[in-house]
Order: sequence, then C-alpha cells, then structure tokens
Amino acid sequence: MDMTFREKSSWGSLLALGAVAYWYFPRAFRIASNNNEATDMLGISITCIVALIIIQAIYHGIIASKGSDRIDERDILIDLKAERIAGYVLGIGLFWLVGHIVASGSSDMVAEVGTLSIAVWILFAITVSEIGKLSARIVYYQVDA
Repeated sequence: MDMTFREKSSWGSLLALGAVAYWYFPRAFRIASNNNEATDMLGISITCIVALIIIQAIYHGIIASKGSDRIDERDILIDLKAERIAGYVLGIGLFWLVGHIVASGSSDMVAEVGTLSIAVWILFAITVSEIGKLSARIVYYQVDA
C-alpha cells in the first residue's frame, strides 16, 4: 500500500527533527553546564531552527508535488491518538524535571540546576514529546489504526 501524504510527512519530520536534535542537544547541554550564558546558545539555536525549516520546506515541497494532501477521518483519529501519547511523554518529562529541581533544592546530594539547564531540559522534553508523537503516528499508519 502506498503511503499517504501525512505518513510521508511524519517520516520526513521524524528524520529531520531527530537529526537536528542529535546535533543540537549535546552542544546545548555542554554550554548550559559550562558557563550558563544564554548568548552562547543563540548561535547554535538559530542554526538548528533555520536548518530544520529548510529541511522541512524542501522535503514537504517534494512530497506535496507527488500526491494529494487530503485529510480523512482516519488521519484525524491517528492524530488524536498520537497527540495523546505526546502529552503523556511531555507530562512525564516535565514531572521528572520538577522533581529534579525540588530534589536539588532540598538535598546536597543532587547537583544544583541552573536556569539555562532548566530551559534546555524543557526544550528536550518538548522535542522528545514531538518525536514520540511522530513515531506513534507512523506506527498507527502502519497498523491501520
């Protein structure tokens, strides 16, 4: 069976986001833990945003020229299920972060978390949530949910 536009879009978005996140987060965590200066993070953040936009625009332009992008009830149901999973993943990630912040404030055994590190962890949780949503969407398309 040929993939729909939405399934192709999910694959492309997952690969692009995964590649950019793989490049971005090690550098972002290193900057956040070393000097806690937001200006140092600005360059790599802008680079990653621009790269993600360019990759997505080119990929979606290619797949849009080859097929239809109609949305039916199946697409809506798959999106709803995938969004629910993304919400769970984001909730777990942010709950862990709040727990870590509380533990670092109340215990000497846990390292103090800086403001920039918290921001990077929040962005990481959002990114993992989006990767979870795209992965769930692909799985639901594969099993004909």
